[in-house]
Amino acid sequence: MDYDAWAEWYDVFYSTVGVEDVEFYVGLAQASGGPVLEIGCGTGRVSLPIAAAGIDVVGVDVSTAMLTKARERAATTKNHSGAVEFVQGDMRTLALDRRFPLVIIPARTLYLALTPEEQLESLRRAAAHLAPRGALAFNLFVPDSDLIADVSEEPLSMGETIHPETGLRCLLSAVNRPDPVGQTIHSIQTVEELSDTGEVMRTVDLEVDLRYLYPSEVHVMLEEVGIVADQVFGDFDGGPLTEDSGEMVW
Repeated sequence: MDYDAWAEWYDVFYSTVGVEDVEFYVGLAQASGGPVLEIGCGTGRVSLPIAAAGIDVVGVDVSTAMLTKARERAATTKNHSGAVEFVQGDMRTLALDRRFPLVIIPARTLYLALTPEEQLESLRRAAAHLAPRGALAFNLFVPDSDLIADVSEEPLSMGETIHPETGLRCLLSAVNRPDPVGQTIHSIQTVEELSDTGEVMRTVDLEVDLRYLYPSEVHVMLEEVGIVADQVFGDFDGGPLTEDSGEMVW
């Protein structure tokens, strides 16, 4: 996956999903007292609000372009009283020689590790950065049986939003190619940037590969890396995880 290609569009896609997850992670950061390690920080969508809440945070991402945008946003954002540092690193091999009372992996980032071994090692590296009695928090989508069974390759609308830099309207869609055996999804996500008159000015296709997990598998992986799953929710408001939940929040 070309993470750098996503840098311009990361905030465009995430502008359609609300801020419930950001508020959730900021609340955890405040409760921990910091500092916080965010793995897969992207352009700083979660790290910067944590810093704005007065909590020191270290954001890690593998993408140079993502980190460049994150640092630019940090430089132009004057309302963060917490220190923020952005570091390049891969969640599968991360070794910062530091420990944190809270480590977070937002935005379903664990699914970007494409084998069980890589996912397990990513959790192991996260656990290695926990201070004594520290906490790990992350969220993942719950696998949807209809999505997994859909091989039609029909574009799925993901809504529309406004490009934060150009101010133009953007239509978002995705074509998903699931592999139920390997528990992977190859997704081609498309942005159509429209002029004021509705003419398509630019079309961009972005590819992403994911490997999804079921709740029971996450439990086993956490046990294997020595983490006790005290709680798992079905949303960012602390609701129970049920068969109808769209998200699992650990």
